[in-house]
This record gives sequence, structure tokens and C-alpha cells, in this order.
Amino acid sequence: MSAKSFLSGFLIGGIAAGITTLLTTPYSGKEVRKTCNDNGKAFLHHIQELKIDLNEIKDSVKTATVEGKTVLSSFIEDLKLSLDTWKEEIKPHQELLQQELNELQSTINELENDLK
Repeated sequence: MSAKSFLSGFLIGGIAAGITTLLTTPYSGKEVRKTCNDNGKAFLHHIQELKIDLNEIKDSVKTATVEGKTVLSSFIEDLKLSLDTWKEEIKPHQELLQQELNELQSTINELENDLK
């Protein structure tokens, strides 16, 4: 089936459906126009409400992003400070452990020499 025959069939079917709808509607032309006009106004009203809601969401996201950056940078600074403090607190223990490891290594070396 070619695109041209499909498009022409679609167009002819749409026209036939439109004519059939107009001829078989239980309302007068005046009532149909009023209903269409009312529905159009209601649709525009809903679109305007949606636009307002989307702008509010956009503003909320922007505010959350700014606040999130502030909180995150504060958290990172606190974390860095905590890590630095932890490093300073563990340094004497680390040096002591290193000294004990060196002593154990020398003791092991002495034992190996004695066994030889």
C-alpha cells in the first residue's frame, strides 16, 4: 500500500465521518457552536492552569536546587573537617602501631637468625 493511497483514504474517510456527524447530530447548529465554544474556553482555562502549575513547579525546583547546593557544600565542608580531625586523632595510634610492627619485624628477624 502506498503512502499516497493511504493518505487519500484517510482524508476521504475523515471528510465522510465529518459530514455524517454533522447530518446526524441531535443538536442544532447554534447549540453545537455554543458547546464547541464552551469546550474551547474550558480547554484554554485548563491549559492556563497547567501553565501556572508548571511555573510553580519550575520555581520550586529552582529553589530546591539552590538550597540543595548550599546544604551539600556545607555537608562537604563538615565532612572534610571531620576527616581532618579523625586523621589527627588517629596519628598517634598509627605511629604507635608502626613502632610495634617494626619491633615485631626485628624480633622475627632475630629469631630467624637464631634458627639458622
